[in-house]
Amino acid sequence: MNFIHLVKQVPDITNIPADAWDREKGTLKRNKLDNRMNLLDLHALTLADNIREKGTDDNARIISLTMGPPSAETVLKDSLARAGDDAVLLTDRTFAGADTIATAYSLACGVQKIEKELFKNDLNYVILAGMQSVDGDTAQVPAQISEVLDIDLIAYVTGFDFNANGQLLIKRIGPAGMEVLRPKRFPVMLTVTDCTEPLYPKFSRTRQTRLKPQAFHHWTAADIAADPEQIGAKGSKTQVVNIFSFQQTREKTCRFISDFNELPAALKSTLANKPGNGAVEKTENYALNGHSPAYTGEIWVFAEAHGNEIAPAGLELLNKSRELAAVLNVPVAAILLGNDIEPLAETLISYGADKVYLVENKELDHFFSQSYKQVITELIKTHEPQIVLFGATPLGRELAPRVAFATSCGLTADCTKLELGERKDQYGILQQTRPALGGNIMATIITKSSAAQMATVRPGVFKAMEPDTKRRGEIIKSNPKLRPVSTQLVTFETVKKEVNLDDAEIIIAGGAGMRNGDNFKNYLKPLAEAAQEFLKIPTEIGATRRAVENGWLSRDYQIGQTGQTVKPPIYFAVGISGAVQHISGMQQSGIIIAINSDPDAPIFRVADLGIIGKYEQVIPTLIEKFKEYKHV
Repeated sequence: MNFIHLVKQVPDITNIPADAWDREKGTLKRNKLDNRMNLLDLHALTLADNIREKGTDDNARIISLTMGPPSAETVLKDSLARAGDDAVLLTDRTFAGADTIATAYSLACGVQKIEKELFKNDLNYVILAGMQSVDGDTAQVPAQISEVLDIDLIAYVTGFDFNANGQLLIKRIGPAGMEVLRPKRFPVMLTVTDCTEPLYPKFSRTRQTRLKPQAFHHWTAADIAADPEQIGAKGSKTQVVNIFSFQQTREKTCRFISDFNELPAALKSTLANKPGNGAVEKTENYALNGHSPAYTGEIWVFAEAHGNEIAPAGLELLNKSRELAAVLNVPVAAILLGNDIEPLAETLISYGADKVYLVENKELDHFFSQSYKQVITELIKTHEPQIVLFGATPLGRELAPRVAFATSCGLTADCTKLELGERKDQYGILQQTRPALGGNIMATIITKSSAAQMATVRPGVFKAMEPDTKRRGEIIKSNPKLRPVSTQLVTFETVKKEVNLDDAEIIIAGGAGMRNGDNFKNYLKPLAEAAQEFLKIPTEIGATRRAVENGWLSRDYQIGQTGQTVKPPIYFAVGISGAVQHISGMQQSGIIIAINSDPDAPIFRVADLGIIGKYEQVIPTLIEKFKEYKHV
């Protein structure tokens, strides 16, 4: 078994110098940033090496593949110094300006050339990539490469094993629990989580790389026989129309509190004068003013179903879709796939759907992206919607890119804002805003050269409407013949969530400054209990990515760009410096109270109320003040 390792050179966003910002344009000067291998791609390389070591093929090879300017050779040298045997750089000016679809097509052409020339048409190989990259964070390219090559995709891989017959088993985080899958057809694509102890470069390998320049292959667009119409800016289906600094959207004036007697009264007073649910209010005020919209057709929402429940992201998108549909004067429809789930169609209607496209089939009982993609693609080609929205859940991020490529439509990932607007002579087009570069910048994107506009939207950004059981809608059933799935489900284990942050009206979140897991129990838990008793609203604990990665709390508690987006009425940030990745997941909270010993911590730039001090001293005092004020 051979391996193709997809690797990307990305900017180091952990250390952004002040002069890297163009404050007037609100952009980053990427030439001011250091470059490095995308960390999750390093995990993918390590996993490939681990599978090779445990396998029985002594001749197995790892080929690292990337696309970019000649300078991207650096990241390939890094791969060779760790585990790779050969390296391929796709470099050509015609590749420039590519979005994910054009990038995926180009890389897929590179994979096909590797298969033919380096693997001598041996199909027994695995393609591995990180589940996302820090600069784009779309998670789209590997899924779209799978679509170009018509191969299976297994996303969010956490490990592997071999069964008694020597067959490869893949462990992964599924949409509803942990899964073990067996690929029955090769090649297969894997996207990898941070599941390994990454390999270090070896001196012997580094030296060998310098002595064997033949290990490097530089291929142009012509070398890989790429269609000029499908690469670079020409082949792209999306266009960035605005880039601006995340700082411009979030900073406000923080009122610092030195007398702790002020906080209980200030908290109650501020809470009474702010929206009680912290939700985003409706903002759509665009009007066509007699112009014909650039697109026609319905607005569709993919309704992700697990068992007898609809995932919240789908319900949130139905409400936002009704807002967009009111301007465009079109119906809102939901796509519902599964087995024995017809009662959920009425639920979707009660939450705002005018129509439900219902497809029930026992082959859809468990999620496989190939089957779900086939059904949705056929529905889109038949009914021709103008907008198709997916929740940016693990399932949505795996499925939507395949649907987009299969229908030749542009896709914008992980959006935090959707609104209608116009550009040149196009009216009523969907403007999709999303964070990029780890949340350091925001980009507004539009779709071009596509039959439909597609986006995945971060859960929690919008609020679902209150269900109306009196609403009536149309249920449209179909049952297409599905292609056999070429991945076997070996085991499935449902993982019960430890906490539901969506229901919390107060969140007490801790960061790396908490130093250990015991401090979450000894300080944050008592503060949460005291705040809940004082304000009489549900309270939960939350955490930053660093705190979760340190093992202090499980991922259910993680808030931020790679965790949950929350917007409770009250949010406490304790020992949290204020990294943009975390702020992007909580900035829409009603009231933000920051507790930090560093007066210059960025968290104070988004806080309403601030306390400068050590949490070990601040929290016990706050608890006492809450108890005292309760009896006043």
